[in-house]
Amino acid sequence: MSQLIQSFLRNNNFNKKDEQIYLDIFQHGQSFASSVALRTGIDRTTVYSALKRLLKKGVIAQTQMNDVKAYMAVSPEIFIDNVERKIHELESEKKMAGLFVQEMAKMQKSAFLQPKIRIFEGDEAIINLYSQTLKKGGLQKSFLTLDSFPASLRPFLTKQFIEFKKRQKVFSRVLVAEGKKSERYKALDHVSNRETRIVKGHPFQLYAEIILFGGTQVAIIDFHQQIYGMAINSATFYKTVETLFDFVWQRR
Repeated sequence: MSQLIQSFLRNNNFNKKDEQIYLDIFQHGQSFASSVALRTGIDRTTVYSALKRLLKKGVIAQTQMNDVKAYMAVSPEIFIDNVERKIHELESEKKMAGLFVQEMAKMQKSAFLQPKIRIFEGDEAIINLYSQTLKKGGLQKSFLTLDSFPASLRPFLTKQFIEFKKRQKVFSRVLVAEGKKSERYKALDHVSNRETRIVKGHPFQLYAEIILFGGTQVAIIDFHQQIYGMAINSATFYKTVETLFDFVWQRR
């Protein structure tokens, strides 16, 4: 069995016995359970259990030969059909989500104003805040602290966040204080959609992270003791912090 076939079947929730039995039937054609057990060396009880799972997946079909149940493989193109069905379902869900957002926007205009300051506490809430900073095709400007970076957020920020950032085509400019961690961070700019500038020779030390995004929003995240963050929606506050960022960026 090729690595590609094995990997594909595993990704479609086939266990090892399912793989063996499915491929045996595919190779030998219409087969009795007893024949499958004999060829694969798998006991009949396990074969029957696997056949039930494969029938449920729709990758094999059941027939009758001389009043005895036999099994045959369905065309592998069924896997393409299943993917196309999932794509169609996701497109329908996306359309419904878009309509939902439109209806919620109508409620927002007529019922309440979005708060200017939103508070986020705990790991999951901070992950949510980071995700909200990824406005499609946008530019982030960040004051970043690396010294107090929490280990609990590292898997998200070093992998998922960067992958989503690339999909959203978000680019960031980052300012960090001088240090060994900063050099390592900057070395990964080319795979992280960002440009990092290290501020050297100045009393420049950050104790909280600040992210400018969306043209009007500023996220402030404090990793000391209890993880805590806030998002401020204010064009004037954004411009004020952006002015400070641009000043340091140009003179670093």
